[in-house]
Amino acid sequence: MTVVAPIESSEAWNAFAVDHRDGGFLQSWRWGDLKARYGWRAIRLALPRRDGGLAAGAQMLVRTKRLWPGGAHVGLAYVPRGPLAETSDDAAAVVRASVRIARDHGASFMRVEPPTDLVAQAVRACRFRPSSQFVQIPRTAMIELERSESDILGGFKSKMRYNIRLAGRRGVEVALVEGDADFEAFVDLMGVTASRERFAIHYPSYYRDVWQTFQPDQGALFIARYQGTPLAALMVVGAGRTAAYVFGGSSNQHRNLMAPHAVQWAAMQWARANGFARYDLWGMADPDDPADAMAGVHRFKLGFNPDLVTYPGAFDLPLQPVRAWLLTRAVRLREAIHSARAGQAGPV
Repeated sequence: MTVVAPIESSEAWNAFAVDHRDGGFLQSWRWGDLKARYGWRAIRLALPRRDGGLAAGAQMLVRTKRLWPGGAHVGLAYVPRGPLAETSDDAAAVVRASVRIARDHGASFMRVEPPTDLVAQAVRACRFRPSSQFVQIPRTAMIELERSESDILGGFKSKMRYNIRLAGRRGVEVALVEGDADFEAFVDLMGVTASRERFAIHYPSYYRDVWQTFQPDQGALFIARYQGTPLAALMVVGAGRTAAYVFGGSSNQHRNLMAPHAVQWAAMQWARANGFARYDLWGMADPDDPADAMAGVHRFKLGFNPDLVTYPGAFDLPLQPVRAWLLTRAVRLREAIHSARAGQAGPV
């Protein structure tokens, strides 16, 4: 009988998770190592196959603290876009093992954001219940990259194609960020955008850590300039088949030069050249909520004529009922504060 167990080999894990059709950077070893710098513990659980490969698995992030020295733990366990599995039974086996280990590490409650309806069915079977709260935005949009650049560009809406070409004609130049000066320009543009659109952003050190964790083969930072002045920038990270646009900002100056359009197209070209099959625009608005803070960004992204994707959402399971109740109230308060500031700062 095969048993779900922690896996300590980054090579074995990435061979499974990165190549899985539903895999992405949130289930990559690099992402787990990054989150470990910020108080999380990354635990990778896998269900082995008889041939030595892995049938299913999940990277779980656990963050707990003691209520008092030597006292009980409080905290949460979180599985982003996992488990990765081909069958509901395999997914359920991984979820049950994750729950046991989360309890062992003192987590008060557990949240899972499954990548597919099949996995969501298994999560429900393990007594998780749907949550109205979420960590990663459950709606996104994908652009297929396994075709020629001319076919990709031709698939965009005519106005988007016009704006991309207009940026080039008017002298907007897009380049890869390599040095500290360019990185600081990216941070400044993030700050300008956050102030304009009223959303929360991370500390500059976090953006630098994400950038350095995934570059040069799995991530890149782009900046668009006009006559030397930074106008737009974005960061893309990836794993396996999918590269994702996770952070971006733009200036209040020269909005007529369409720099954000040009920098997105440059990132897509980079992703295609580096072997990624899909470009994830990372986050779309709720179509049933006209007040969604993502509405403006949503309209911009629709110009790329992407395939819209809706994930099953978030599912929660209390592990220590009283402590879970207290912690979920604290989490909801924090999320309400972020909501009041409008928007999200990318993956967390």
